[in-house]
Amino acid sequence: MQGHHFVAVRLNEKLGTKTKYAFLNRAWLTRIFVLWVMFVSLLSYGIYKRTDADNKERRKEVLASMCDQRARMLQDQFRVSVNHVHALAILVSTFHYLKNPSAIDQETFAEYTARTAFERPLLSGVAYAQRVVSSEREEFERKHGWTIRTMEMEPSPIRDEYAPVIFSQQTVSYIGSLDMMSGEEDRENILRARATGKAVLTSPFRLLGSHHLGVVLTFPVYKSKLPPNPSVEERIQATAGYLGGAFDVESLVENLLGQLAGNQEIVVNVFDVTNSSEPLIMYGHQYQDGGLSLQRVSALDFGDPFRKHHMVCRYLQKAPTSWTTLTNSFFIFVICFLIGYVIYGAAIHIVKVEDDFHEMQRLKVRAEAADIAKSQVPQQIHFKRMI
Repeated sequence: MQGHHFVAVRLNEKLGTKTKYAFLNRAWLTRIFVLWVMFVSLLSYGIYKRTDADNKERRKEVLASMCDQRARMLQDQFRVSVNHVHALAILVSTFHYLKNPSAIDQETFAEYTARTAFERPLLSGVAYAQRVVSSEREEFERKHGWTIRTMEMEPSPIRDEYAPVIFSQQTVSYIGSLDMMSGEEDRENILRARATGKAVLTSPFRLLGSHHLGVVLTFPVYKSKLPPNPSVEERIQATAGYLGGAFDVESLVENLLGQLAGNQEIVVNVFDVTNSSEPLIMYGHQYQDGGLSLQRVSALDFGDPFRKHHMVCRYLQKAPTSWTTLTNSFFIFVICFLIGYVIYGAAIHIVKVEDDFHEMQRLKVRAEAADIAKSQVPQQIHFKRMI
């Protein structure tokens, strides 16, 4: 009897240990599931941030491509107009200085430039200014029948050199007889043009008539053919005058943007950044609009080595929320959460089955103990009677 009681006690202890072990398993399963949910949340957030970063990088690449495309087209169209002005300078050199007598006068120049204006749609007008040194001024004024005047329409004071306009397109006929070297910036441009033999540009300003922002393009005109690789002094000595044109930058950019798709998406500004601390606006608004967090700067080369320009592009609106990225991340979270929840539910069910099994074992032991106890009662009664 005592041996059977001892076995029952040991079996109860074993069942109690298994119950405690099952209880610990259930607690750890809950903790593991909570950790799984936290991991899935971090994973979904990481996927969202990575995908969102990829979208932003793609958006940046698209902006760079659109801005570079516009910068290249602007340069190309500008160079086309510059080439036409250069050709006109060669025409003046050939038919005015290399022909004797000259085959060009004001009437011929005005008619020719008017009939070929379609080749220079971005130039509001072109004019030719002759180089006149101080010793030639009196004879020059007597020959043309007028006095050289400054930009303020006053007689030009005595200078070492002048550049009065003798030929002009009809659209800018009001600048006839004006000395182009009377303005400080114009004088610097003329000196740079004849020293380099290249087209030079002024800083941007409001053009007369259209009031658009533009620049003046200046080309040197030579009275004789230059030797190969001429020096600066040889260029200066051969210079006969200067051909200039007012370049409408605003119209150029407007025409360019009108030819391209996606103009409603980005804001374009063109700047003269010769003085980097004080950039001058050539196209667009001085106070920038659009999303300032993302912009693209594309360099522009208008052929003047002394001036620097660039184009700044930015999106008109800030980047919208990527609902696709957000939805995908949420779906990943839900799917992973459900997978974890199903596994957690299955594990909890297994633990519950084990608990039920242990409970049945416990009840079985108790029933066996009760049967043994009942079988021992008659023996005890018989033993007492014998005593």
